[in-house]
Amino acid sequence: MRGFFRLLLISLVCKEINIYSTGHGICISVLKQENPIKLRAFRCDGHSCNPPVGNLATGRTPVSLTTCGQNSTELYCFYPDQNLLHHVSQGCGQHRCTKCNAHQPDNSHLPSDMTDDVFLNPLTWWQSAQGVHREEIRLDLETAFYLTHVIIVFKSPRPAAMVLERSQDKGQTWRPYKYFSVNCTATFGLPDDLTEEGSMCTSRYSDAVPCTRGEVIFRALTPTNKIEDPYSAEAQDLLKLTNLRLLLLKRQECPCQGLGLLEKPQRFAHYAIYDLIVRGSCFCNGHAEECQLSNGTGSTENMVHGKCVCRHNTAGKHCERCAPLYNDQPWKPGDGKTGCRCHNHADSCHFNLSVWLASGKQSGGVCDNCKHNTEGHRCQRCKPGFYRDRGKLMSSPEVCKRWLKGCVGCLRR
Repeated sequence: MRGFFRLLLISLVCKEINIYSTGHGICISVLKQENPIKLRAFRCDGHSCNPPVGNLATGRTPVSLTTCGQNSTELYCFYPDQNLLHHVSQGCGQHRCTKCNAHQPDNSHLPSDMTDDVFLNPLTWWQSAQGVHREEIRLDLETAFYLTHVIIVFKSPRPAAMVLERSQDKGQTWRPYKYFSVNCTATFGLPDDLTEEGSMCTSRYSDAVPCTRGEVIFRALTPTNKIEDPYSAEAQDLLKLTNLRLLLLKRQECPCQGLGLLEKPQRFAHYAIYDLIVRGSCFCNGHAEECQLSNGTGSTENMVHGKCVCRHNTAGKHCERCAPLYNDQPWKPGDGKTGCRCHNHADSCHFNLSVWLASGKQSGGVCDNCKHNTEGHRCQRCKPGFYRDRGKLMSSPEVCKRWLKGCVGCLRR
């Protein structure tokens, strides 16, 4: 990433470690005695700003098609981590078998176990029902967020084929982020990005080895992406999402000759995931550096919230419009908003393209519902039947006086 993306990345990384960026690639420590409100203002004043990156999965529970022991207790088998973590030999060592039941806390492996704290609960995992060939895991977000990368840590061998998808319309339609397969051409009819850079499919994360704690990693921004403006329609099309879906399409077994696998293959036939980590940030169009709770969501420590605390005189859940009195210029992401000159006689204004073009693209604000007997695009003159009191400022609520019959010098201006 070059140019703006480099500065954006530096800013986000600095925030994650409790320091802020000057905008020139230099991070400055935040002293405890500094006023946090002033620091927030400094970060956003005069330039775009963004909320810190966090784990979007924290505080949110994924949904799966099946769960081990959902209907009744199931017996399943696996090979302990220490036998498989680093290498696979001809013999995988002694397998272990145990039971799972989704309704018994000590024996359950629920979807929520994928998104609990990876440091506090490193040995919890979600597990599918036995024998399923196709599984689906879906993470629904209450609003739009920006995605940076996804990390999935499997307890079972990684799938031989899977797809990572996103939705931008709350699950109405879906588009692929990446295809994963041991053979991209045979499975999806796509070239492998190991041989053709930029391909939508990769075999990099589809090997069965390591048979446990194998990772799948997806990065939304790669060197092949030529996006210069992070707020452009192209960037939003790539990074913005409301839902994430993982389609597990084909299981594969650990390539060993363990006795249990030969005798009872069905007990090893499941998907299992330790951790689902979805890194991203609140989507604020470059006009906020912090976000608050959205309606209908609870609060969990380190949860990434979705309602922007807008700056730059913007408003809306994602700072997608100008604040009521700041429509003098058309809204756009990542910059400050110019206020309308309504002389304190209006509470809001709107942008008018004709006025904008007539001014040479300098000002397009039209004040709404002028008060205090004023009128005009800027509430800059008195209404018919009133005249301007030259002894008062135009911003005074009493600047326009009623034109009385017979008043000498009472001219409407």
